[in-house]
Amino acid sequence: MNNSKRNVHNSGPLGMLVKSGQVKQIETDADGQKKAAEVEQARSTGFYFRTQSGIDFTENELLEVDPAECEPWEYANRLDDEMSDINELVESIRQSKQLQPALIRLHPNPHNGIKYEIIFGRRRHAACLQLGIPLLAIKKDINDIQDAIATQDAENKFRKDVSNYSNALLYKRLLEDGVFKTGKELAEKLGMSASSLNELMAYTKIPHDIVKAIPDIHMLSNSMALKIAALVNLSPKHHKYILSIAEEIGKTITSPARLEKVVENHFLNKKVETLEKAKIIKASNGQKLFTFKMGHKGSPCIVIHKELSNNIDHNDLCKYLKAYLEKAKTNILDLQEA
Repeated sequence: MNNSKRNVHNSGPLGMLVKSGQVKQIETDADGQKKAAEVEQARSTGFYFRTQSGIDFTENELLEVDPAECEPWEYANRLDDEMSDINELVESIRQSKQLQPALIRLHPNPHNGIKYEIIFGRRRHAACLQLGIPLLAIKKDINDIQDAIATQDAENKFRKDVSNYSNALLYKRLLEDGVFKTGKELAEKLGMSASSLNELMAYTKIPHDIVKAIPDIHMLSNSMALKIAALVNLSPKHHKYILSIAEEIGKTITSPARLEKVVENHFLNKKVETLEKAKIIKASNGQKLFTFKMGHKGSPCIVIHKELSNNIDHNDLCKYLKAYLEKAKTNILDLQEA
């Protein structure tokens, strides 16, 4: 029997996905770019299928499996607190069935009845478990972790339902575990620029106490994460102050510019409050020499006592001050180069 003309997508789960537009049929002989091994795999039906996020599969790779036999794989990038409202998804699947297949592979270490690992589709898996119905999934032989990461990333970027924060934590872990040797290698696999990856990693540079204090870290924009990481890095005092206002980030503080302004105003007011008061410097005999204070913009100001000012050589004073400041600047440069 010639299966190449068999209309396999009129009924069953595959037919449902095709009719709903979640997958489309691709003729094997019309795609010269298709890998030879994949074309050979698809010959049993004469065509293969492609999901909206670009996952190619054959009819034989679409399965209904027992969700109790599946578990998320170790590099799942959806955190537990980002599962959203499962009840809403449960009701959707109850009424309209599961219209988006998960992606699974054989578990490398089967245990306690677990046969498969879920590469993506963790929420769908949880919903099917709750409903007590089979999980519709595409089963692929994905042995390379880097390929599995790229596939998961493509799906989640298409769905736009995993936060930058969750992705950043995953990317950090992949680098720490040595799955990717460098950020450049990881960026290339994900199809993004190295600079974009570096910016995304700003989330991982925000101290944990501030992360916990922000109302919804998953809604934090990349630009805001970059600004927080930069400000916190300025000093321990900046860390402490940003922690004190973290609960307003995303509420009253809604942009990086606003955050920077709030922080600047706080430290300017503190500087004026603590240093604007005049400090009178006296000689050992108690005679007033000069007054030191900070201006309202934080600039230092030295006022020579009037009686003394009339009896000193201002040019000499400028030379002494110049020599002192030049020495201070040299010391700072030496410390920076050390």
